[in-house]
Amino acid sequence: MKKFKRLIPLLLCAVLMLQMAALPASAAQATETQAAQTGQTQSGETQATAATEAEFGAVSIDSGCRTIDGKIPLAGAEQKLDTAQAAFLYEVNTDTVVYSFNPDMRLAAGGLAKVVTAIVALQYCQLDDVVVVQSGIKSRLPVSSLTMDLTSEEEVTVRDLLHGLLLTYANDAAVVLAEHVSGNRQGFVPLMNQWVQQIGCTGTEFATVHGVDGGQSLTTARDMAKIVREAVKNETFREIFGTTEYDMAATNKSEARATMHTSNYMLDNYVIPQFYDKRVTGGVQTYETSSGACMAITATSSDESMEYIGVVMGCVRVYAENGWQPITYGNLEEMTTMLKMGFNDYKVNRILYNGMTLSQVTVDGGECSAVAMVKENVDSVVPSGAQMNNLSVNLTVRDGGLSAPISAGDEIGTVSIWYRNSCMGEALVYSMGEVRASGNTGVTIRSTAVRSDGGDSGIWSVIGTICVIVLGLVAAYLVVNAYMRSRIRAQRRRRRANRRRIR
Repeated sequence: MKKFKRLIPLLLCAVLMLQMAALPASAAQATETQAAQTGQTQSGETQATAATEAEFGAVSIDSGCRTIDGKIPLAGAEQKLDTAQAAFLYEVNTDTVVYSFNPDMRLAAGGLAKVVTAIVALQYCQLDDVVVVQSGIKSRLPVSSLTMDLTSEEEVTVRDLLHGLLLTYANDAAVVLAEHVSGNRQGFVPLMNQWVQQIGCTGTEFATVHGVDGGQSLTTARDMAKIVREAVKNETFREIFGTTEYDMAATNKSEARATMHTSNYMLDNYVIPQFYDKRVTGGVQTYETSSGACMAITATSSDESMEYIGVVMGCVRVYAENGWQPITYGNLEEMTTMLKMGFNDYKVNRILYNGMTLSQVTVDGGECSAVAMVKENVDSVVPSGAQMNNLSVNLTVRDGGLSAPISAGDEIGTVSIWYRNSCMGEALVYSMGEVRASGNTGVTIRSTAVRSDGGDSGIWSVIGTICVIVLGLVAAYLVVNAYMRSRIRAQRRRRRANRRRIR
């Protein structure tokens, strides 16, 4: 009986060791279950998900603000402007749509068509080319046209005509340029439509060279932003687009004309100082009864970190009782509001950078997880007060998941950065280091644990852990107790032996 009691601690220790050997398998199972059930994360955390059907790069366009074709503007469209039928604010340096409202609605282009007339003319002409005005020029102009007052057989330069076209929006300048390039107005219009199609405009079609045509020429706010973005790449156009005044020399038919001043009152304070904005670097603003008040501008922040293209179309202009003095211009007020939002409420920030690590990604059959890393810099416009923890990071592993082995630098998925419901950018993700297959370590791991697909596996795992702890404590107590008893019995034997020797 005494021998049996001495074996009890040993038996308990054996049970304890067997239970502990089974724990890793249970823990592994619990970890896999938890990883599979991971849901939404809070802003600023990295979330790994399975690959989606969306092609890389399409998410930030179709569900975000990236590129000029972005469908979900960063600022949303909740802050509707007072009267504009369409509006678009695009940041060039980061390729971000900050604000848009009805960006793809086709509206009358009006005088905005002159931007395309100018850039197409520059493709076929030199600035110092001399143009002879064809006879009867006034008969080929819309009624009550803005003009440079050109006369038949007058010799003017292309430089003069472009400044008259973009500073004073002269319709006779548009007609003379078109007739110089194509022989007639009708032959120039297809060149305009061909050019806008080449740069990706899908909602634009011009019917006349000046746009004053009762709404026949149509465009969209997004297309106008594309047109301006492409046009200002031409240095000559960009210079004239931002010119505030121009002196035209005398010609064979007239003395030197009065100095031309821009009608873009945000670019110059010569006429109306209240709209002047030193950040505006170029633009045109027009008004026709059929198209309303429209405007397209470029503007740059003082530190040159932000370069905006802004477009407003179909704004309402209100006149005083005299019929000619504007009370509100519509397009100038709307553009002022939009630029104030763009410059005051937003900034440019780096949302991803070369060498940035994101999170660990589980690798099937691997000895460890893969560390996801970005290999490029991605800048975006962000709200002025935003920090990285205000943004959501969505890591998507490649289709089918990851399996060992993986080499350092292997592409393992993509990452997208979100603000509210707008995707701000995407980048490819690579493995920072090598992940070898677990069999390559020389260690073989076997488990006799039976995996259960039932929902109670977690409860039994907790119960098993508690049992192990209790058994461990009992075993420790019994071992200590047996040891103390054996010492006491040894002491008693020594005392008896000493008494016998004394007797």
